Amino acid sequence: MKRGKQLSVNEWIELFKHYKDYLSHNITKKEFYYIYSKIRNSGDSLPSQKAMEYLSKKYRYYNLGMELKESQTGRAPKKGKGSGRPRKNKEEYDKQRNEVIKEIDREVLEWLITDLFKEEILKKHKVDNLDELIEKIKEKFGTNITNKEIMKILGLPKSTFYYKLKKQSNDKNKAFVKHANIIKEAFEKQNGRYGRERLSAYIFKTYGINMNPRTLGRAMNKLGLFCHVRTTCKKKRESKNTNVYYPNIANRDYNGLQNDIYASDVSYIPAPIDVEGKHVYLSILIHHRTKKVVSYNLSINNDTNLVMSHIVKTKFPKDFIIHTDHGAAYSSIEYLDYIKKQGGIVSMSRIGNSLDNREAEYFFSILKSEMFINFEKKVKEITFGELKEYIKNFIEWYNSERILRKFKWKTPQELWGVYNKHNFLV
Repeated sequence: MKRGKQLSVNEWIELFKHYKDYLSHNITKKEFYYIYSKIRNSGDSLPSQKAMEYLSKKYRYYNLGMELKESQTGRAPKKGKGSGRPRKNKEEYDKQRNEVIKEIDREVLEWLITDLFKEEILKKHKVDNLDELIEKIKEKFGTNITNKEIMKILGLPKSTFYYKLKKQSNDKNKAFVKHANIIKEAFEKQNGRYGRERLSAYIFKTYGINMNPRTLGRAMNKLGLFCHVRTTCKKKRESKNTNVYYPNIANRDYNGLQNDIYASDVSYIPAPIDVEGKHVYLSILIHHRTKKVVSYNLSINNDTNLVMSHIVKTKFPKDFIIHTDHGAAYSSIEYLDYIKKQGGIVSMSRIGNSLDNREAEYFFSILKSEMFINFEKKVKEITFGELKEYIKNFIEWYNSERILRKFKWKTPQELWGVYNKHNFLV
């Protein structure tokens, strides 16, 4: 459908004349549409309902005595001499500028030049340093000065002036952060592992300073402090012994409210530089109620000894449940017999349900995201002995320093002490 042209005032008046005849039934609808298309130069296309509504509205305003104005849509702007924004009178501008210069103090002027508009002024006046520029200014002036007067003195556009003012204000706000030294110290002590909420609790617990987490988050952004972001890793599949079956007695009682539950699991870690295989293996034993890692072992072999070497060193309570998956070590006769002799009850996850052993799985995710920034890459660059030392230090930090929100920012070790003393009163 061909679009019609913009009408001039005379063309609108002619169209209104025929529209009046149409409303008075002096011409037919078909005749009016023909005239309308001819005036609008829209070919054979009929006017749309929207076009007719617009015509009716414009005709009504015209009858009320309103003036018709020619549309400017689609018209190119005026070009050449006399178009655009009028130029300022240079002589008048220089006169105003000189008058303002007489009223400003040299100290204020130096601050404006050295702190705010150094680059623009040097470039504008083609000088190598500020001393040369200041030497050009002979007068001394008072301190009562408006922004408009400053712009005239410096010969700077309004946009440049306010941009520099805003930038200086932002830089000043960025430079000032309350308790900046304490925030940096607390963040570095935790090796960048704490986000704003946990770091806020840590600062209150350690330094006695109460900081809102959102306020702390903004301060961390200003100081360039960003905690590690967890990256997901493809989980290594391990063989399960489905011939051995034990019920899931723990039944996802992650907080150990019904029973004294321990969880154990094995995690694959990329082999360090001095290990020939592809992986080394970490087995841990974690307490459901307190989240403390009770014992662990790191080995280059994924066998029964990997698990038994730290299980036999653990002092279990009289009645306990130990929950695992169906891994080969946990299905071995040696392991099952030992747990039975200790008075424990074996509980196993359902096949393919890793969440049944969430506590152990969650600890491994914490270790692999918080021990190093790029865990998978870093462990390949160190020796097995160094990895062992790193894991030892991390587990000690996890137990003794990593605070938990769900337990009112206590550490696993603090919870463990309360649990052993009062039993189920954590």
